[in-house]
Amino acid sequence: MFWLLAQQTLNGLVMGLVYALLALGLTISFGIGRVINFAHGELYMLGAFFTYLAAGRMGYLGGIAAALVLMAGAGLLLDRLVLRPLRGGRASLWAPFLATLAVSLIVQNAALAVFGPDPYLLSSPYAYQPLMLAGLMLTKQDLLIALVAGLTTFLLTAFIKRGKYGLAMRAVARDRQTAALMGINIDRVYILTFVLSAMLAGLAGALVAPKATVDPFIGRMALLKGLSVVILGGLGNIPGAIFGGLVLGVAEALGAGFVSAAYKDAVGYALMILVLLFRPEGLLGQRMRRA
Repeated sequence: MFWLLAQQTLNGLVMGLVYALLALGLTISFGIGRVINFAHGELYMLGAFFTYLAAGRMGYLGGIAAALVLMAGAGLLLDRLVLRPLRGGRASLWAPFLATLAVSLIVQNAALAVFGPDPYLLSSPYAYQPLMLAGLMLTKQDLLIALVAGLTTFLLTAFIKRGKYGLAMRAVARDRQTAALMGINIDRVYILTFVLSAMLAGLAGALVAPKATVDPFIGRMALLKGLSVVILGGLGNIPGAIFGGLVLGVAEALGAGFVSAAYKDAVGYALMILVLLFRPEGLLGQRMRRA
């Protein structure tokens, strides 16, 4: 029993780091750009497909690097062509949400037309190489996911807290008008925000793809997982996104190990409902003061 608990917890922490990547992208797009990006799942899907296409020529790690460059371009296009025109005063509050939902459907249908509905397998030299760690089993792909996702979350957190543009992003998140008066280039901050958000989603897709399959519909579940983590951790809260991702990953893994793999998603969503009932602001969110 103890070894099963330890093994499932380790598996959950690995997957939780991927959920954290997804949630971090959603967190910065909402916290800074004030947009709940419903196309975030399709960015995850594009990251997996871009890696699949590039890996044939450049290898798996080279494919990830190429995919990140392409995802930066996707984030730039999303901001310039869709979100920037809606940031004016005339646009409805719901316009960016509906626009990103439309983008998600367009991208999904475009991927379906190009790749078809059948799943693709992204091969990785690390996917089936086992490692033993204190009696617990991991694959080298799991270790790669943990290292890359963990390092990325650490670097992003450090950048937001201490970097020049990270501080500018925090200033815009607090008060856009005051930040503009202080000389911060608001437009450049928005570009950086959605480029980083797209790259985080694409990286998550590239890391997970060798453990599963790639098809045009994988973005749906990715978006749901990302939103669940954001709600668990606290909306717009970066430490909360990381902590919420780990909590959801472990909860799902324990549910799969001790209940059934068929119900692991239900366990995660049940946990989210419990958190909303007893702590609506999220695990690390700040309580809202009532007037």
